[in-house]
Amino acid sequence: MGIFSKLRFKGKNPSAHKKPVVALCLGGGGARGFAHLGALKAFQESNIDFDLCVGTSVGSLVGAFYCSGLSPDDMIAYSHEIDVKNIRTGKLFFPSDPFPIGEIFTRRMGNMNIEDLIKPFYCVAVDIVTGKEFIFDRGSVGEAISSSCAVPLIFKPMVIGERHLVDGGVLNNIPASVCRMMGADYVVTVDVNPTRGQGSNELGMIDVIKATFNIMTAHTSVEGLRLSDVIVAPDLNEFSATRKDGYEKMIELGYNAASSKIEDIKELFTRR
Repeated sequence: MGIFSKLRFKGKNPSAHKKPVVALCLGGGGARGFAHLGALKAFQESNIDFDLCVGTSVGSLVGAFYCSGLSPDDMIAYSHEIDVKNIRTGKLFFPSDPFPIGEIFTRRMGNMNIEDLIKPFYCVAVDIVTGKEFIFDRGSVGEAISSSCAVPLIFKPMVIGERHLVDGGVLNNIPASVCRMMGADYVVTVDVNPTRGQGSNELGMIDVIKATFNIMTAHTSVEGLRLSDVIVAPDLNEFSATRKDGYEKMIELGYNAASSKIEDIKELFTRR
């Protein structure tokens, strides 16, 4: 996947444009993704308009809304209606269907395809059969989001044809590499997962699984952070990745963190 996306630039090499191509990279982090909304609001208020967007996990959900043209204020208004309990219906070792995650988008925007979005959008999943990264650059937005957000053990793999797809954070939690692959000269990353890499003093099965995933996503984020030119990283340590509690505060923290980087981001658009 990915090679077809060049056509969305009307056959031109993005790097050949007079102005630099600046991409928005939205990382994974579960419910902490509410902070992405605040960051988008800060960008809009400063008239920052990214050329393309790549997301992993919750970053794919927010990125799809951004590329559909929905305003940050409308996203924030819609966020009040989202109930995390309706997304995850199963229990550990009895995984939920990931389809309701994509439904968050389709309930608001309808059944759209990626190629119909007004801004180039890509999201990352992992094919659990081949063990390789899979980049969505076309097809159903809802299916792409569900695949990118299907955290193993919590959600079943998203089955599309012969592919069995799980959360992109398994291999690429900060997909700046995909931004570069799709023609970005510069990458602005919003990182909403500050507790990655943390282990656990508890040895219960659930605690061990959570710690394992935290450690794993730390490893899969290193390259993405290295490839980012500006990193917006709100301090979200006090919030859970699995609960909505404090979501309005997370939005505020995302806004403040992005606001502090506005001048650095604007400077990217003026480089040659």
